[in-house]
Amino acid sequence: MAEVVGIVASLVGPAVQLGKCIVQPIKRQFNYLCCFNHNIQSLRKEAERLDNARDGLQLRVNAAEDNVEVILPEVVSWLNSSNVIKDNIIGIETQIPIVKRRFWNIKSRFLLSRKAKKTTEVMKELQSDCKFDPISQPAPPPARGPITIGETYEFETRKQIEEDIMEALRGGVVNLLGICGMGGVGKTTMANRIMKRAREEDLFDEILMVVVSQSVDMLKIQREISESLGLKLEVESLPARAHKLRTRLMGTKRTLVVLDDVWERLIMEDLGIPCESGVKGCTVLLTSRDRDVFNAMNVPKVCALQILPQNESWFLFKDKVGTCMDEVHLASIAKEVARECKGLPIALVTVGRALKGKKSKFIWEDALQQLKGSKAVDIPHVLAEVYNPLKLSYDFLDNRHARSVFLFCSLFPEDVDISLEHLTWYFLGLGMFEGIRNLEETRNKVYTLVELLKSRFLLLDGYDEHTVKMHDVVRDVAIFVASQEGRVGPNCSSKDWSLEQFYSDCTWISMFPQERVELPIVLNAPSLRLLLIDNSKESDTQMHDQFFEATKDLNVLSLRYISFKSLPQTIQLLENLLTLQLEFCALESISIIGELSSLEILSFRSCHSICELPAEIGKLTRLKLLEFSNCISLERVVPGVISRFVQLEELKMIGSFKGWEAEKNRKERRNASLNELQSLSNLRCLEIEIEDFTLASEEIRLSPKIVKYDIRFIKSYSGQPFEKRMYLKCPREISLGNWIHIFLRNTEYLKLEGDGSNSLNRTQVQNTKAFDFSECSTVKKLVSTTSIDWRFGVFPVLEFLKLKDLPNFEEICNGPIEAGSNSFTNLKELEISDLPALMYLWNTQNQNVSLSNITSIYIQRCDKLRNLFPLNMAKDGLSQLKELKIWSCEMMEEVFSNDGGGHITFPKLKILRLGSLPSLTTFCKGIESIEFPLLTELRIGHCQKLTSFVSSTGNNPSLAGHTDDSLHWFCNQKVTFGSLKDLRIGGCENISNLWCHQIPLGFFSKLEKFEIRRYANIRSLFSSSIVANLVNLNHLYISSCSEMVKVIGDHAQNACENSPFFPSLEIITIDSLSNLVNFCGWRCALQLPSLWRVLISDCPRMESFTMGPLITPYLNSIDSQNEGYIWQLEETMYRRI
Repeated sequence: MAEVVGIVASLVGPAVQLGKCIVQPIKRQFNYLCCFNHNIQSLRKEAERLDNARDGLQLRVNAAEDNVEVILPEVVSWLNSSNVIKDNIIGIETQIPIVKRRFWNIKSRFLLSRKAKKTTEVMKELQSDCKFDPISQPAPPPARGPITIGETYEFETRKQIEEDIMEALRGGVVNLLGICGMGGVGKTTMANRIMKRAREEDLFDEILMVVVSQSVDMLKIQREISESLGLKLEVESLPARAHKLRTRLMGTKRTLVVLDDVWERLIMEDLGIPCESGVKGCTVLLTSRDRDVFNAMNVPKVCALQILPQNESWFLFKDKVGTCMDEVHLASIAKEVARECKGLPIALVTVGRALKGKKSKFIWEDALQQLKGSKAVDIPHVLAEVYNPLKLSYDFLDNRHARSVFLFCSLFPEDVDISLEHLTWYFLGLGMFEGIRNLEETRNKVYTLVELLKSRFLLLDGYDEHTVKMHDVVRDVAIFVASQEGRVGPNCSSKDWSLEQFYSDCTWISMFPQERVELPIVLNAPSLRLLLIDNSKESDTQMHDQFFEATKDLNVLSLRYISFKSLPQTIQLLENLLTLQLEFCALESISIIGELSSLEILSFRSCHSICELPAEIGKLTRLKLLEFSNCISLERVVPGVISRFVQLEELKMIGSFKGWEAEKNRKERRNASLNELQSLSNLRCLEIEIEDFTLASEEIRLSPKIVKYDIRFIKSYSGQPFEKRMYLKCPREISLGNWIHIFLRNTEYLKLEGDGSNSLNRTQVQNTKAFDFSECSTVKKLVSTTSIDWRFGVFPVLEFLKLKDLPNFEEICNGPIEAGSNSFTNLKELEISDLPALMYLWNTQNQNVSLSNITSIYIQRCDKLRNLFPLNMAKDGLSQLKELKIWSCEMMEEVFSNDGGGHITFPKLKILRLGSLPSLTTFCKGIESIEFPLLTELRIGHCQKLTSFVSSTGNNPSLAGHTDDSLHWFCNQKVTFGSLKDLRIGGCENISNLWCHQIPLGFFSKLEKFEIRRYANIRSLFSSSIVANLVNLNHLYISSCSEMVKVIGDHAQNACENSPFFPSLEIITIDSLSNLVNFCGWRCALQLPSLWRVLISDCPRMESFTMGPLITPYLNSIDSQNEGYIWQLEETMYRRI
């Protein structure tokens, strides 16, 4: 019996297991059908969770991008995956009502339920993966960016000096070099030219300049170097910072550090700059007025800049004076004036500009007499000959206001960008311009005078158009003149403040201390009218309550980085104070300012502890400007305060208060309302943020005088270079108030967000210069010419157009665009991303658009876009295009199409990037040839169907039957690259030959970096003719080319003449080449004279680096684990040793 039971059990057990294997799949399939509603509900619930996760991550991404950070690839990949899932969900949702209506169609119900179930599981997995920290990394540091310099001249006498320095940099033997010469002789200009040439020749990976100046601040030098390198010096002690900086500079990157304007011996070890002989990686270039500084520092290579000889001085002087030199009666005297400038470039330029346009012989003779007769003044560290020409330029200013501006700028330290806006405030407070008490008129006057001073070379261009700088030699002269007039005591030290006679008679005082300063208990300066204290270097300075007791005539007070929570009580005594500027001060209470009844300018910037604008401030009824910018804690503005500023001309509150309330809640209001702005009848500038978007529907009457505004219903950190800006977010459709419509009609920069934005009449904003439209699911077109009259053109002045996250957007313009209508003719930048329904940019059948000014095109994730536009638009309209980037467009088949054949040129295109375009087959269709004369960077990746760079097949009958089979990819007779330096290609599986075997000499002569990845069909990369062209190739990177057997393939008869190939190649990186046998199959000697590093990994079949002898005189780094060929590389190193 037991045996029977055992037999039965042995049969039943497997049967049960078989049943489970059969039942579970059947049950799962059956559940798809029975649990349709449940699966749909689960899908929607997980979709909502995924939306929240994606939105949260996108907010972090936006914040990182606003901070100019680079988003990590895994974050971008996750967002892309979530967007794909979102599209899948939209597809499922559209099928649900159809399936429900057709309840008898069991198959459709089953398939949709299964798709929903599987999509839900994918969403859960995505949510579990959404744990990124961090999400980004800092952008590349400034030291790796481009070098830009102003107008320079190439003088024959300096050509050899410049070439000597460049030769020393190329050789890499000397790590410390110096340029010396008198002030204004052109040392900094020479250093800038060296930096620019070094960047152009790619001698260094990182190039930076730091101005040292007279007062050596070691911490400042270290900080500026580290900031340029992107290095964080979190330690505080000088030795610890030096150690970290030294370690960074001795890394693998080549770095050129320029220390400009060195006045005394620098101990480089204390700074952390490695420049001793034999240390590779860092080279230092110094400039100084004192040759003994270089002797004390044992600088091995010193070049001295002398004053210009007579012929070059005359050339420079003539160029600056201009056409008046053509007058016969001025020829001889002009040469004498030029000679009196003593060949000093800054003097020649300054005096030349002072005399520009002056045709009177009396003026020239007077100038010559002054140059000859002025008594030399002993200005420290400046030769006497420098003073006279500069003093003449100052004396030649027939505008006394220009003289005052010039002297005033000497209050600021060397090489500091001086804000013209701040100068406007100061001069208004000082009453500098008689009869002008208006902010805008004062500002116009300041800008006019600054332009005059810049034209005389007494001031220089600053960081942007709103700042200026003063050359240090010119500043020395200005300080001397101002001190003679008893007005200035600049850059005071703690010793100066201990001597009352130092400041007791001063009219203007500025203090930019480099160390802790003990301010006097009482500032006894009865004549003082302006006081500037910038304590950004030492924020521990204290100010006593009695400080202002003896400065009752003070008109202008500017305090930065002062550590007080409340202002000194004696500030109430400043009855004549007209301008008060406070920045980065730890103030909490500002009620006392209400006692300064004469105030006209009141500015708070980045005072993060101010929480309230109290009622007491309302007493300042004479205010012309009120600013609370970036006061992030300001959450309350007492109702009724703003309406009392009846003389206010400018109100600036970006980055601070945004809790404006509706007027209808007057009794319950805790904050100011927009209606209070109606009382400001003199308002010309309005910059505010509004959190409640429904206030856009409020009806208010603002001053018609407003000409500058920044109205934000969107939190935005981007600053746009336009005076009329509007950031409007409408989550739902609302009726906009008339004040909004008035602003929209005149706005220069417009950013729209939200589904309610589609209701905006776009004819209102046809005069905008920049249009940013995003996150609106209801918009299908930007404009329509069928229902609205655009007779004057569609966006005729638009310069920047950005369209992003518009899921249903189909076309930019619906309807015809007439020829000659000036539509989009000023467009310079076009940025389009995440428009999945967009099929074309412009309908060329009835839309006549000429992009004659466009410089940049960026297209991303527009999956239905098949091409940009036909080449007939490119022939006439893309002559200014500099950058073209297209990424992740699923259906794009070609970038441009064409029906007419012929030749096409992109004369200014410098950067071309094509990536993740799976349907792309060619760059251009229907043309015979294409030329890129200035293209320096070409990147093509993940274009699996790309078979040729140019295709002559198209609709042109004359080209029928012509193919590219004999011409190879882009290196052929049809494509010309004249300046290509950076070539990166990968993931184009259909390419078997990149270029033909024989190409003209010099075809790729400027190429410096070449990367190739993921090419399955290439057996060899270079022919001998290609190798002969790559004379400047510096870095070669090859990865994941599974069929590649050799890097250098065919063997020409003249290839074995022992001539070096790749003469500039320094780094070779080879990775994941499973069939690679050797780098070069030639049996003759392979010379790589510049090679110093080789990295080879995952090349299992590699037998040798080359079949013949290998010569690598500078090879010192080999990274490889394969002993089969590493011996050959090591042998060449050991042989050299």
